[in-house]
Amino acid sequence: MADELETGLLTASSLPAGQRAYYEARLLENLRTKSVLVPFTVMKEDFARRDTGSVIYSEVLDTEPNWNPFTENVVWLKGASLDSRSVTIDLEIHGDVIKISDYNELVNYWNNGDLRGLVDGKLGQNMIAHLDILARNAFLSHPTPIFAGDRADRASLTSSDLFVPDIVETVRVHLEENEVPGLNAVGDGESRDMVCATTPRVIKDIRTAAGSDWIDVVKYAQPMKKFNSEVGMWGGVRFIKTNRNRLLNHGAVVAQTNLDGATVPGQGAASTVDKVYNVGQSISTRYIQVHAVTGFVVGQYITVSSQSSSTAGAPITEADGTQETRRIVSIDTVNKRISLHKPLLKPHADGDFVTTGLHVHASIFMGGPGVVYGVGERPHPVLLPVIDDLGMIRRLAWRGFLKMQLFRPEMFSIVESAGSLDGIGGL
Repeated sequence: MADELETGLLTASSLPAGQRAYYEARLLENLRTKSVLVPFTVMKEDFARRDTGSVIYSEVLDTEPNWNPFTENVVWLKGASLDSRSVTIDLEIHGDVIKISDYNELVNYWNNGDLRGLVDGKLGQNMIAHLDILARNAFLSHPTPIFAGDRADRASLTSSDLFVPDIVETVRVHLEENEVPGLNAVGDGESRDMVCATTPRVIKDIRTAAGSDWIDVVKYAQPMKKFNSEVGMWGGVRFIKTNRNRLLNHGAVVAQTNLDGATVPGQGAASTVDKVYNVGQSISTRYIQVHAVTGFVVGQYITVSSQSSSTAGAPITEADGTQETRRIVSIDTVNKRISLHKPLLKPHADGDFVTTGLHVHASIFMGGPGVVYGVGERPHPVLLPVIDDLGMIRRLAWRGFLKMQLFRPEMFSIVESAGSLDGIGGL
């Protein structure tokens, strides 16, 4: 084992159990302190269910009082009845891996003993983004979302259907009438803090609305007691800011085409972006080939999404985990080639959709935990052995056996809207 550690070869078996526990704790601490949406889920761990692949989450329903009076000769009471409800969470395998060469500067973290730097940095960022998106998608599966402008669905939203601040009071009353406990309350008479996780553009629309009574977070909350990314309060609701709820191109489709040939990671970025950045690798292909460029212009954001998860002409759904969104830097109309501001980092199949459309802003109003975070195996780092022929590709991964699932939809509400100055396909 000593020789392995001295040469930098770390495997799951060579890393001491105490260190494995330490780095798992580091990974979970990153999730607790940096995640925006995961803290608003209720966690159900059942490690015995790791082998069955499912976790049961149940709760006992509140009793219903009988307020009729009793006669003086009553001896026995029927008593308040108890009942329950439950949901079965079918666990899924989630994870990712970072692969780096011995000649990559990031390996210095590894060989210099600063594995914590990688766990806190790129690996932790990958896991936090992954789980936050799973939590967001579970929240957005709410059966009765509200669409701005009284629209029937997401596809019907227009760029003028903005978030109206008055809806904050309406949603708050709706949640209180559903007798949600509030995030910090355990009794009926206690403060019922409602929290809304939304986008920077929606918060801007609230702050600048006529007669706005917006209160910045520094005026009412102690630093140690505010939620991650909390920015202020309006109408008795505390607001959290996250770009994860800005669903680029997820509204009405404005222009759509298909990839003319598969793409590989590293492809698509222009050589120089914004006259500042030299982007990507020198040997990479500097464009993506498409069937048509009609309707696309420089400056738009486009989303590449899978044919298996998307439907031609229909809004993109957040369920497609392979999608990527990039800004158009240049268009070769003759050869039907589009260059992007960053390279694609996932492979995409021939025929996958390339779409620009209305950006949708999702506001999640929470009066209690409405999503269950079922865990059969906690997310943890995995150190993989070097197996390539030249012995120079190091791999650091994380994995978990888990699922975010909707439960108690009455505890929260979803409002979907457009954002001001966030035009169709615009910046």
